[in-house]
Amino acid sequence: MTHAKAFSATVLVVGLLASSLAAAADGMVNSISFTALPSPVSIEVRAFDDSDADLALKTEFEAALTSAGYTVRDGGKLVFSFETRDEIGAWSTTDRRHILSFESRGGQGGNENNKARINVYDSQSGGLINKGSGGTSIATPSSYRIEAFLEDRASGKTLWQAWAIADLRQPDGASLTRKMVPAIIQSVGKTVRQKTFSLY
Repeated sequence: MTHAKAFSATVLVVGLLASSLAAAADGMVNSISFTALPSPVSIEVRAFDDSDADLALKTEFEAALTSAGYTVRDGGKLVFSFETRDEIGAWSTTDRRHILSFESRGGQGGNENNKARINVYDSQSGGLINKGSGGTSIATPSSYRIEAFLEDRASGKTLWQAWAIADLRQPDGASLTRKMVPAIIQSVGKTVRQKTFSLY
């Protein structure tokens, strides 16, 4: 194999790996540890919102913390609080299909020059013989965000903070937020920078 072919094969493999990693990275988590957590520790979980969705998510957090080895109970020494929110994405709209356009300009002596043009073909907006690819497209996808805080009950100081963001590719937001829970719990007490995780 020549050097050129070997280089091309390497570029292809790297490209495939990069695309597969990008496809697998559906969410991202960040966290900041301000101080070491006490041990042993008991944790109470609280939701900022008492909606049905957040109360269900509270149960998910309690189960995940228990599985991670933490003692979860009301009145715990630490308070794990969280809030959720969705961020609506940006949309862009391309030109709609148009077939006939008019142009009018003032002429000499008060006369007007009028022109009519027929749009036969346009790959974007469409024309007489094609529909084109115009329409609405997603510029920035909608996303869900969970923010979590771990505070000392006695002092009120924040010991740890985390936030996770995931792009919305399915209509069931509750299912998406539940899948974000493990990534957040894995970062409890740690500082994590832009760690990606898969949801689908």
